[in-house]
Amino acid sequence: MAGQLYLIDDDLMFAQRARSAAIRLGVGIESVAAEAAPTRAWHDTDVVLLQATLHPERQLALVEGLSGSRPAPIVVAVTGHLETALRQRLRGYGVRLAAHSAMDRVIARALGLSDGDAARDHPAPPDSP
Repeated sequence: MAGQLYLIDDDLMFAQRARSAAIRLGVGIESVAAEAAPTRAWHDTDVVLLQATLHPERQLALVEGLSGSRPAPIVVAVTGHLETALRQRLRGYGVRLAAHSAMDRVIARALGLSDGDAARDHPAPPDSP
């Protein structure tokens, strides 16, 4: 069963990329303030998407709060390939990691969508990169 996609909306450029990814995958996306996320009632199929590199320490604290929720949502953190220490710390919280270039695929897996079905049913618009 596919879950709901939520975006920690703290960066305009990342939010635009996340919304574009949701459109390509054919899923809805809801913004959640970082401050409200740790106390929100989550389902274990909910997927929370965040950019971990903008404010790493703040995002790590957020991830820690989310991982302590019961039930805890699935967290997808987007980072750069070379941010090894940050990626290791995020893995310690059970976060699913995605590079910017693989964000769609990781979101699809986290939501329980198959990559092929999502791409076939919702192809990228012709003018997208």
